[in-house]
Amino acid sequence: MGKINLLTKDTFNKIAAGEVVERPASVVKELVENSIDAGATEIYVEIQAGGEELIKIVDNGEGILEEDLRNAFLPHATSKIRTADDLFSIQTMGFRGEALSSIASVSKILTRSKTREQDGREILIEGGEIRYEKYSSMDQGTLMEIRDLFYNVPARKKFLKTPSREGSIISEIVSKISMAHPSISFRLVVDGKEMLRTYGTGNQKDVIRQVYSKKVHDHVFYFENHYDSFSIFGFIGHEEISRGSRAHETIFVNKRLVQSKVITTAAEKAFKSFATSSRFPFFVINIEIFPELIDVNIHPQKAEIKFEDDGHMFKSVFGTIHQSLREGLQETFRIQEEEEPDRYEQLRHPETGPVRIDIPVDVTKDPRVVKIEEDKKALDAMKREGAVRHQDSMLKESFEELKADTVPAARPEENTGKPTAKFPMPRIIGQFRATYILTEIQDELYIFDQHAAHEKINFEKYMEEIKNGHVAAQGLLIPEILDLSMDDHQLYLENKEVLKEAGFLLEEFGDRSVAIREVPIFLGKTEAAPYFHEILDNIRNLGKGSKEEVKYLRIATAACKASIKAYEELTMEEMRHLIETLRFIEEPFSCPHGRPTLVKLTEKDMQKMFRRIV
Repeated sequence: MGKINLLTKDTFNKIAAGEVVERPASVVKELVENSIDAGATEIYVEIQAGGEELIKIVDNGEGILEEDLRNAFLPHATSKIRTADDLFSIQTMGFRGEALSSIASVSKILTRSKTREQDGREILIEGGEIRYEKYSSMDQGTLMEIRDLFYNVPARKKFLKTPSREGSIISEIVSKISMAHPSISFRLVVDGKEMLRTYGTGNQKDVIRQVYSKKVHDHVFYFENHYDSFSIFGFIGHEEISRGSRAHETIFVNKRLVQSKVITTAAEKAFKSFATSSRFPFFVINIEIFPELIDVNIHPQKAEIKFEDDGHMFKSVFGTIHQSLREGLQETFRIQEEEEPDRYEQLRHPETGPVRIDIPVDVTKDPRVVKIEEDKKALDAMKREGAVRHQDSMLKESFEELKADTVPAARPEENTGKPTAKFPMPRIIGQFRATYILTEIQDELYIFDQHAAHEKINFEKYMEEIKNGHVAAQGLLIPEILDLSMDDHQLYLENKEVLKEAGFLLEEFGDRSVAIREVPIFLGKTEAAPYFHEILDNIRNLGKGSKEEVKYLRIATAACKASIKAYEELTMEEMRHLIETLRFIEEPFSCPHGRPTLVKLTEKDMQKMFRRIV
């Protein structure tokens, strides 16, 4: 008996579904792109339980002809291409003819459709088998309801994330597709709650406002450039809205959502020319190019493309975004010149006589005596001002010491665990550039990074508080209001309890806004919003199934950046207090990000530098 088996129709359909239908978001993407190809101007998307129970897509496109309704669900059946040559000039979102047959083989799909000339039709398919087909009254367009996704492939369900996370992925897909098609009105409903609505104004910046927030909308620069075979346009964000992940990087090629290392690298390098931190930019890049110059048939989900000339594309994207950022920043700092007053305006006013002021003068005093008295008064005023400044300085030092006291020194006699010092207390020499603390122990020079040291102290103290369930938090007098993107808001909902245990008390404040009411006390008076965004990025990068302890670690790593900063002057007492506390923590030699907190230079190292020894 031969070893080669001919697979059944059901088997190879499920194999094809494994490539095309990776998760519920893949279904939504394929069906929404079909609606776009049908010329729809309004698209409604509804999901339940992350798309596993229900995915519903309704559009007002041209509809499916009665004679094509059955054929639409056959393998490799498509209206987009006819021959292999058409693959090199694709103008539509879809073209393979695999999506509907693959979806139908692993779900129960109900389809209603009506064209302008014909009556509506309805068809129900379960597991690839047609159950019935009949007439149906409806308006022009198409409705598709996919229920019980992967009901006949239970092994696939094991690899899905939680319903809330799958719903978040679908929200991200729909929101990004809506940015590529600003002239189409999109509406997304997740578990009965409207998550997104765009109005089809044709302005991409309006959609960015709906998808992200007003802050993002107000901090982007528009760019546009045209070349012989393609055009580049879109928006690049200011450093203020940069993030710790690539979640807000979006690329469209001929309005198709794609991933491209060439374009991503070019945009990030252009952004870093004007950024002071190693973060990822916000951008929406649109490229309109002749279809013959790209290959979109290199990925099962059509998520990647290949350019004919990667080098030219890289230079073009880099140059366009670099120029936009340069001009945008120049415009930001441009000061409008004041208009000069009309120099001839005074000629219109009537002339007035001279104004005489009587100043009493004591003629009995010698002018030299008067001068000495004036100098004495000025000297007394300077002394009083010096005293005030000295008093202000004393108050400032008291305040800084009080701030430092929020991280009490872990002395052995005060701690029941009796921690031991990890290095001897050095003699403090001073502070260099208000950043590094110079100290000495015997014949060795120790240099402390004050920010890294304080950061590690706060980190260990914070992690200990989380472990014991007693995080010292402070209420904000005026809560900070944050407008979150759909993805960030969903991530917040998933980790609300984790954030609360870490000292962040947040409340819903509108559709996708939250109010920060309490923060860990060591954050002090800094704004909590930047740290909260970084915390969300850290949690996002962990992926599925991360333990609570790992999430707490990421939260602490981001939050501890609120420690003493570089270029912040410290008194001798504050430097002594900082180093004394650092000596008794568990791991004093590196900060939470892996950078050293102190370095050592021996006398021999110094002699080598000055070539006293070879």
